[in-house]
Amino acid sequence: MKTISLKALFLNLFPRALAEDAAPETEPSWLDNAFGDFTEMPVWGWWLLAALMILGLAVYLILRGKRQKPSFWTARTIAVGAVAMALGSVLSMVKIWSMPLGGSVTPASMLPLLIFAYCYGAGPGLTLGALYGVMQFILGGGRFAGLGVIANLLDYPIAFGLLGLAGLFRKRQNQALGLSLGFGLGCLGRFLASFTSGYVYYGMYAPEGWNPLIYSAAYNFAYLLPECLICIALGLAIAPRLLRELRRAR
Repeated sequence: MKTISLKALFLNLFPRALAEDAAPETEPSWLDNAFGDFTEMPVWGWWLLAALMILGLAVYLILRGKRQKPSFWTARTIAVGAVAMALGSVLSMVKIWSMPLGGSVTPASMLPLLIFAYCYGAGPGLTLGALYGVMQFILGGGRFAGLGVIANLLDYPIAFGLLGLAGLFRKRQNQALGLSLGFGLGCLGRFLASFTSGYVYYGMYAPEGWNPLIYSAAYNFAYLLPECLICIALGLAIAPRLLRELRRAR
């Protein structure tokens, strides 16, 4: 009997077969018509798209650095951001448990990005989070690339970029409260992006009798809530001293 790899199953068979069973007689939506070509994009195409995004950001930072106003992205802050991305990537590979369609509970893999955003502000945090999301997509081999551009933008650059919202509470006098609120808001931002993607693009995987809206909320809540609580607990334990050192070194 001919076998098929898990990757081929996800990228080629499951999305198409389940979509046909779910709506055999419906016309393609305007989203399908607008982005249908991207659902067939090979993995190398996603690599090229990621490279172009990173190149565009690099050009932007270089041009911004030539202005009279000093750029935030100095050699020091770039180094700190690179360390945060590296730590987050390593921690994301240590999975306490994994969900079947993506998402997992890790030893606080979001924490380095949340600390970076809380230390330096929402703008830099959003930028670093989006870059980290692109890197996570690449490291994952684009295994859900078949779902299309919008789904992967929501699950990777947008979801991780919204962790940067933690920087909105960095100026609160009560640092413990600010950390808790900031980290919670960042995690909520990631949840909303993943929830939207889950409802629109993964609703076909909902068990029989489940409303796709409730299924997406429950699915993403199941792994993001424990991950968020781990990040807040560890953040309260280690972030205050680390933040002092980072701010002093600027």
